[in-house]
Amino acid sequence: MSSALSTKKTFRDRAIVLRTQDLADYDRILILATPSSGLLHAVAQGIRKPSSKFGARLEPFMFVDFEAVRGRSLATISQVVTRRPFAADLATDYGRYTLALVMAEVTEQILKHRQADSDQEFSLLLGALGALTEGRLSPYRVLDSFLLRMMHQAGWSMAIAACASDSDHGQGVFFSPQVGLICRACAQAGLYQKLSPLAAGSALYLSDLALGRWERLGEDLPLAFCQTWSDHIMDYVEWQLERPLKARAIFEKETR
Repeated sequence: MSSALSTKKTFRDRAIVLRTQDLADYDRILILATPSSGLLHAVAQGIRKPSSKFGARLEPFMFVDFEAVRGRSLATISQVVTRRPFAADLATDYGRYTLALVMAEVTEQILKHRQADSDQEFSLLLGALGALTEGRLSPYRVLDSFLLRMMHQAGWSMAIAACASDSDHGQGVFFSPQVGLICRACAQAGLYQKLSPLAAGSALYLSDLALGRWERLGEDLPLAFCQTWSDHIMDYVEWQLERPLKARAIFEKETR
């Protein structure tokens, strides 16, 4: 009977470590993004001991297979196998590390409201971390694209192709962190806050980011244009999440 109960409480899944928190003398709480259980809080007992068998396998941004035992508030990690050590690559580049921190924080906030069947959100984070570490694409465009896609997956799509309030008025010419792009008439009506005029090509640029048209997102884009949109996109994310992003305070700006 006890054996059957133990088997029922034991489960396996994949995970990306979003962040950690020290517990007692040697333990550590892990906040994990998983495809099956959404956001999972688990404890790794004795992980801070020099003799720990888990060691660096459960650092932030590690992609792992794990086995755990369910508890009332925390699962307990019993086995871990590394699938891809994103942490090792990111630890050598502070700029990319800060981008990953933003990705992890946004993922955690979204998964708080999605406790099961989070495969799409998990896959988005996994793909973004992979692109961030491989270095073939601009890391800042990877972050911007990830944020737009993650917000869309969460049901908070930014208006890009047409005015968020009245699509009959055509494309937007102003940006609002409340909804995205809006037309001149809606801007003049005073319906939205913190309006910013759009530079030429903004709608197409956002569409390329949202759809991952990487061949059109090269290094020839003006730096000031890209920086402005990185700020706008994070403003939009913060508005939808109704909280500031803590990682934004240490976010390293693009300087290429």
